[in-house]
Amino acid sequence: MARIYADNIVFLMRPGEASRRRVERAPETRTPRSGEQAAPARRTIPDANAPLGYSHTLAPRTAVRDEVRQCEEAPVRRAPLLRVLLLAAACVLPMAALTWRAVAHQASLQHYTTAIGGQRTLPLPGGGSALLDTATSVSVAADAPHAVTLERGRVQFDTSGRAIVVHAGDGIVRAAAGRFQVSRLSDAVRVTALAGAVTVQLPASHEQVTLRPGQQVDYGYGRLGGVEPADLAAARGWPRGELVFHHRSLAELVAAMNRYSDTRLVIGDAALRNLPVSGVFDAGDPLALAQALQRSRLLRAVQVAPDEIVLQPAAH
Repeated sequence: MARIYADNIVFLMRPGEASRRRVERAPETRTPRSGEQAAPARRTIPDANAPLGYSHTLAPRTAVRDEVRQCEEAPVRRAPLLRVLLLAAACVLPMAALTWRAVAHQASLQHYTTAIGGQRTLPLPGGGSALLDTATSVSVAADAPHAVTLERGRVQFDTSGRAIVVHAGDGIVRAAAGRFQVSRLSDAVRVTALAGAVTVQLPASHEQVTLRPGQQVDYGYGRLGGVEPADLAAARGWPRGELVFHHRSLAELVAAMNRYSDTRLVIGDAALRNLPVSGVFDAGDPLALAQALQRSRLLRAVQVAPDEIVLQPAAH
């Protein structure tokens, strides 16, 4: 900002306006009275130090220099350094604390998994156990050994008189005593009560249900289903390594068998998917299942690769 002084009047002009404006104060014209000598007109003298394009009328130099010096020497006000540091610390410290807690919690987790076709019994500190089915993954916090997170697969829990809390998907399962199973495939979860009461809760939707022995419930994607009778034969069969089916679809049987073996069964015709099947089959033995289905004369099994068996409609 430039200051232009004309007589005792100060004009403030921005840099760059010099080429567009000129500031001058022309002397007033007054007719002299009779007998009075006319005063000489005030001349406008360019200041040698003024920027190009400006004209200054004669004015007291001392006042000009003092005001210019005050403007040039005015201190630039800055926020105190201590205040800036305190504000930065107030923003950073809570985030650092949350990050440290998350890292510490992750480090305290113990992960347990089973391979395809394998099962494993996991003793829980303080009592109780968890039987992990095939291709199952769980995590247990060191500071909360009876809080288990089911990441995938199926688990049977025996509380042995000690309360157990299971986190699966977007729900929480609690049981103070008894035996229950929790299975998770993707975001779909099924809870089956075998002995004792089991509480299932969805915190996001505030839904809750309590299961009695012989009941099951499904939930997932933020919704809690209705309570239904459980297939107890199937629930008691898989811990023994058996797949028990009673009037279930062939597609369900094939999906269950494929979780136990690297040799995969493939349904070659969509018309066979809803074919009802009943029986007890050895988990992890897809070849025996294919031969049993072929003996029923409802379909035929073709082994197209060492690790793939295709089920086709029976030839008539």
